[in-house]
Amino acid sequence: MDESITIRPLRDSDAEAVVALYARATDVEPRLGPVTLAQWLQFLKLPQNRGGRDFRIAERDGRVIGLAESSLRDQGPRHSRLLKIVITPEARRRHVALALLDDILGIDWEDVLPVQTLVSRDWPAGIAFVTSLGFVHIESDIAMRCVEPLQPSRTLAAARAIIERMSDPTVCAADVARIHNEAFASDMASRLYSPEEMAQVLTDSELWVASEDGQVSGFCLTEPERNSMWIESVAVDPARQGRGVGQLLTYQALTAHDVSTEHPCWLNVSSKNAAALKIYRRLGFRPQHETCRFSATRRELIAARRRRIG
Repeated sequence: MDESITIRPLRDSDAEAVVALYARATDVEPRLGPVTLAQWLQFLKLPQNRGGRDFRIAERDGRVIGLAESSLRDQGPRHSRLLKIVITPEARRRHVALALLDDILGIDWEDVLPVQTLVSRDWPAGIAFVTSLGFVHIESDIAMRCVEPLQPSRTLAAARAIIERMSDPTVCAADVARIHNEAFASDMASRLYSPEEMAQVLTDSELWVASEDGQVSGFCLTEPERNSMWIESVAVDPARQGRGVGQLLTYQALTAHDVSTEHPCWLNVSSKNAAALKIYRRLGFRPQHETCRFSATRRELIAARRRRIG
């Protein structure tokens, strides 16, 4: 690596430089961004990102040329680290990404800690890079789009559910955290949330909830945008799944925002979640592209780096 390049922790003052970095990197890999300043600042506020405490910057002559986004995810009995590296086009193939990776690997001490990273299926150079380091493809995130919501069959159980948009989502933080943690317990990409952390997530989001017998039984978390909307997550209490409540929740959110060709709705779903894929297809969602999730233990990555250096 060029000796004029330094690796350092992220600073608050880097925000605008990070936005510019994403803009330059997106010219080569469109799926990376772009990212607005407001989106970046909101991203840093997410509980798992801890204000960017474990993020790293690659800098040359005072200019940001690389970024490693790194978050440790609490998954109850296990943890994992999610890693994303963004490099400017002119700094690629100069070992900047490797230097950022080495710094991130020095944060933890647990050898068997899984490190995960995401690479678009459309980016063969990125896939070749991560596989050369020992990462293995374990699943994919399927991006799906809906432009014409299809009304689901209304089951008797779903008909009894009361669906409403919460004017103050934070009042449901404890119920949403509980349902999220139970519904996504086996999801390798998810993390556990405390009620306080979930309240932080819900502050700037739109929340729809399903209630049965006076208790929250499911939720749909959305992020409306100017020309589209995103469904961040849909979850139903495991004890009440399979009765159409999740479909009805999602449909209500779609119709409330007049989803159409001009105002589509997007979501991501795991390739291993066959039940969710089937439900979303029933609602009118269609697959658009695939992002591959790779994983390797910290020990495997360190060994691969030593072999490469040696």
